[in-house]
Amino acid sequence: MSIRNVLVCSTCALAVWATGPPEAEAVPGPQDDGQVIVVPNNVDQFGQYAPPSIDLRALDQRGQAPVRPGEPGAKPGGQARQAADPDGLPPDCSLGGFGVGGSPGIGRPGGSAFGIRCLPPVPADSDPAPVAPPLPSPAELAAEAFEQLRLPLPVPRHSPDVRLPDGREATIVGENTWIWTERGVWKPAVERVQAGPVWAEVTATPVGMTFDSGSGGSLTCSGPGTPYHRSYGLHTASPDCGFMYTRGSAGQPNDQTSAEWAIQWSVSWVGSDGSASVGGDFPQMRSQARATFAVAEVQALRANRN
Repeated sequence: MSIRNVLVCSTCALAVWATGPPEAEAVPGPQDDGQVIVVPNNVDQFGQYAPPSIDLRALDQRGQAPVRPGEPGAKPGGQARQAADPDGLPPDCSLGGFGVGGSPGIGRPGGSAFGIRCLPPVPADSDPAPVAPPLPSPAELAAEAFEQLRLPLPVPRHSPDVRLPDGREATIVGENTWIWTERGVWKPAVERVQAGPVWAEVTATPVGMTFDSGSGGSLTCSGPGTPYHRSYGLHTASPDCGFMYTRGSAGQPNDQTSAEWAIQWSVSWVGSDGSASVGGDFPQMRSQARATFAVAEVQALRANRN
């Protein structure tokens, strides 16, 4: 009985060697899947087996992948035919001889074999090139800039600003009190955000100031107010932002009032998507600061008006 080895084309190079006494020419049987069959030649004069030969009838089946019995395309005996490349071989495969094992000898099979040699497929790149995220719109950048915008606080100033005997600052009941803020904070605040060619810039512009006296009265000024200077003279009213207290702060916490200065800001934005300019408005914003001082009657004062 002869021993037949079957070469199966796969993703690696294959070699086949056959040993054993030849009995008859190998013919694909019912269990063969149509693969190349290699059989040994006759024993030489030294008792060694000659290099194997290929069953030429098996060459008719080159390039035909096996189909299991019962599947579409199956033929009697378990063989089936399936089209391959024009040469009758599977892709990336070639037919020819190649060496196997060591030197021929007892217990050391070796020599050459004939069969199909295939190269493993090149793996596809599993990591495609990263796709750049879409650019934000100018409106989205404007919203980000609006969140980052920081407004300056008003710096409370008033006159009269006198000193009581106990050291507290005070203004005077019934006197024209000038209200203003330091002009260094009365300027636009700007915040800009950019992503590639897309950008947006938010601008907050001071448009007015309110004063809450802390004693029930308030006023609105169109600007930062006018700082008082003695050159204006005593009892003169402010030209643009003045208030008059009609009662003292006695009875309030620590006999003082807590007044509030607040600046109103108009907020707008402009931007571009790289090709066209756009813009819009945000709701008004407000920055505020407080100051605590006494509102005193004239009898309690030690003259010290700015």
